Amino acid sequence: MVINRQMALTKENKLISRLTSPQAVKRALTLVLSLSLFPVVSALSGCSDSQVNVKADSALVSTKATEGSHEPIWPNDDPSIPDGKGIYEKQNCASCHGADGKPVEGKSKIDFSDKAWARKQKPVEQYDFITFGKKAGETVEHPVVRDKLRPSEIWNLVFYVRSLSTPPLTDAEIAELDPVFGANCAVCHGKKGYGNGPLMKANTLQPLPANFQSFPRFYDRDDETLWDHIANGIKWEGMPNFLGKEDRRNKAKFDEPYIWRMVGYIRHFHESNKTEIATREAAKKEAAEEAKSH
Repeated sequence: MVINRQMALTKENKLISRLTSPQAVKRALTLVLSLSLFPVVSALSGCSDSQVNVKADSALVSTKATEGSHEPIWPNDDPSIPDGKGIYEKQNCASCHGADGKPVEGKSKIDFSDKAWARKQKPVEQYDFITFGKKAGETVEHPVVRDKLRPSEIWNLVFYVRSLSTPPLTDAEIAELDPVFGANCAVCHGKKGYGNGPLMKANTLQPLPANFQSFPRFYDRDDETLWDHIANGIKWEGMPNFLGKEDRRNKAKFDEPYIWRMVGYIRHFHESNKTEIATREAAKKEAAEEAKSH
């Protein structure tokens, strides 16, 4: 009996030791905290039938929480150049930059109509410049517009400014270049530019072909870079060079001017020569057609 009692006490002491160990205490506290937060998480995630009302000035819905510092907020659809023109006029940008993009003396030094300058500009950097402005003392001063315009409106404005030096391709020009892109580029990049061409069906290409519909990737490229990639290829990445080559079937010679036209074609995958409403409708139609093809 004594031995059994001693064994029982030993087991009890071991159990108490385990329950009071730092690891056990930590696990217990974690469990208690999780259980106390469960009703809140359930309400916010829609697991409860109860309605959660958040005040407008709450940190959960604060505009500061969604501004993302100086991180760009990417658009949902291709930016509209026609709508960007309307914003340019409404915001009276011409008072400093001129109606045609030529700077007004004493107010601006940047010539938006200068192709050489424009081809060196990344869309994302132009978005950043317009959104957050430049303070006095910096190389160029510019007012902040993030409190006046929605991110999508700023993107529309960015691409309208870019169009002042290089107008977007018309639908007729896009249709003219479609066969050339289809014969020389779509095998890797896909007909719609998603990087899902026939050669990708077996995932044989590494690295993956560029997705021309990707805003983060192509808004971080200036036109000179795109021209260089088409003309000279990308070493070790499978992108061939086209400068000096010919597509005899489509009567296309890839000289310097023609490659600039192809840059415009690539840009048409992530900018629009239509209004924002028309662009959205076209995107829905394209998505529906894409769904039918699968």
